[in-house]
Amino acid sequence: MAASCLGILTWVVVAVGVIVSLIIGIGAATVVAKVSFLLGGFVLTAILGLMLLVTSKLIYLLIEIEEDLSEIADNTRQKK
Repeated sequence: MAASCLGILTWVVVAVGVIVSLIIGIGAATVVAKVSFLLGGFVLTAILGLMLLVTSKLIYLLIEIEEDLSEIADNTRQKK
C-alpha cells in the first residue's frame, strides 16, 4: 500500500514540479534567469521524482523478500 501511494505521489510531485518550474521560469526577469530557473527546476524535479520512484521500488523489493523468507521458513519447518 505504501509503495503504490509513493508511486502516485511521485507523478503528482513531477507534475507540480514541471508546472512550478514553468511558472517561475516564465516570470523571471532576464533570459538567463528564465533558462536557469527552467533547467534547474526540471533537473531538481527529475531528481526528486527518481528518488521517490526508487523508494517505491525498494519498498516493493523488501516486501517481496519478506514474503520469500517467510515461505522458506515455512518450508523448512514442514521438512523437519
